[in-house]
Amino acid sequence: MKAATIYEREGMLYVHSSSKTTVGLWILNAPVLSIDKTDVGEVGRAIRECLAASCENVPHPRSFTNLFDPVLVRAGVKSFGRFLKAAKCVEVETSCEATVRLIPTRNEGVKSGFVPLTGKTVSVIGSDEDLGSAAIEALATSE
Repeated sequence: MKAATIYEREGMLYVHSSSKTTVGLWILNAPVLSIDKTDVGEVGRAIRECLAASCENVPHPRSFTNLFDPVLVRAGVKSFGRFLKAAKCVEVETSCEATVRLIPTRNEGVKSGFVPLTGKTVSVIGSDEDLGSAAIEALATSE
């Protein structure tokens, strides 16, 4: 499986790849991209780029400190808590190149993070524009 995450904060989208460590945890990895949410084709392209970079069996980090820093730097925010206050999130996954699943989430704050709203999951097959449009719609259903 391949995975990525999309965050919406103050009109911008931040998309990053996720990879599975040797002990089975998913962690943020490059690329980390920022996109204006009005450019749906670019949103879809960014999601596909991040999914392509996703892999499994990456070394498990010794420390989880600063793993989210690439997103914070792009957003111009100093802490995860501050980023989280104004953020929505959609988890993205695929097990084949054709179908991409978009899973909206509910923001439950710093302690619990983003909780998947699996009943609102959308599957997309199509162009970058189709994927970008579906991602924007999934973010709109995130809480």
